[in-house]
Amino acid sequence: MLKALPKSLAIILISSLVIGVGAGLTNLAVSRAAGEAAVIGKIDGPKLKQEFPAMKAAWDAIAKQKAALEKELNSKAEGQDEETKKQLLDQYNTKYNEYARTQLEPAAKALENAIAAAAKEKGVNVVIDTNVVHLGGIDLTDLVMKKGTK
Repeated sequence: MLKALPKSLAIILISSLVIGVGAGLTNLAVSRAAGEAAVIGKIDGPKLKQEFPAMKAAWDAIAKQKAALEKELNSKAEGQDEETKKQLLDQYNTKYNEYARTQLEPAAKALENAIAAAAKEKGVNVVIDTNVVHLGGIDLTDLVMKKGTK
């Protein structure tokens, strides 16, 4: 009965990816202007957002919480009028969205730190998603996954 992951959280994740790409391109321009050679790395963002250990744990916790909230909601909504059901649904959607946010924010930070550590280890100063890089770049995806298991 609860809505799927709200569009706002999906938009936040996508926006952070777009901002990262923009920051990477800006960094590339600044590096070139400073005479520093740009070393480009790439990551499989969608894969990491699903399989990176901290992200996977967050998504698993969110799924469990969603199931528990749905069960509780269905129990409380039983026999209620439509207006009460709508109010309950709104309350439970708010609980779900807040829980999802509290799980995803630290996981996303852990992913960001692993990406930064992998880039530093490989001497990469620009990291872009593989969806943007059509040719070249050092693939950091596996190294980022390894850093997430430490």
